[in-house]
This record gives sequence, C-alpha cells and structure tokens, in this order.
Amino acid sequence: MRRRFLKWMTGSFAVGTLAALGHGWLSPPQAAAANTGNLQEILEKGLYVRQQSQYDFIASIIFLVEHDKLSLKLVYSTFKWAMQYDKGRRYYYFELGMRKRALQQGVKI
Repeated sequence: MRRRFLKWMTGSFAVGTLAALGHGWLSPPQAAAANTGNLQEILEKGLYVRQQSQYDFIASIIFLVEHDKLSLKLVYSTFKWAMQYDKGRRYYYFELGMRKRALQQGVKI
C-alpha cells in the first residue's frame, strides 16, 4: 500500500512539473497570440457595437495594439470589466475605461 502511494505521489509530482514547465514552451509567443482580427470581432460582438463612431473607436484600439502603443492585456482587462454591465451600456463603459487607462500610459485615443 505504501509503495503504491509513493508511486502515485511521484507520478503526480512529475505530471504537475511537466505541466507547469511545458506551459511556457507550448503556448504561442505573445506577438503571435495578438490576432487582431479576432480581437476586433470579440470587441464588436461582445460590446454590441452598432454605430459607425463605435466601429471607428474599435478600429483605433486595434491600430494602437498592432503598433504596440497599447498592450493586449490592457484591452482584454478593460473588455472584461465592461462585460459586467448591461448589453446597451457595455460599449460606453469600455470606451470610457480605455480612454482613461490609455491616458494613464501616455496614449491619447
């Protein structure tokens, strides 16, 4: 019984270690993960974008992410924050949050 338990413990440790270390090797680099076409679709559908000015704002966000003025993490975290509000208000909270957070980093949208 003890030997089986020790085998289970070492096997679990080995699998856990490989999973933790392999995550960095198996995941794509951040530049490759920044698929801006997919980001644009996520933002437009998740924020219920309907007006041309809203599409233009999303396009400016995508442009700034592509040119490394804004980080992808900043955009996703602001998007996640805006998703807690009603469907009709999500975009407005996202726009307000992005303008404020980008200005804190020295980027004017």
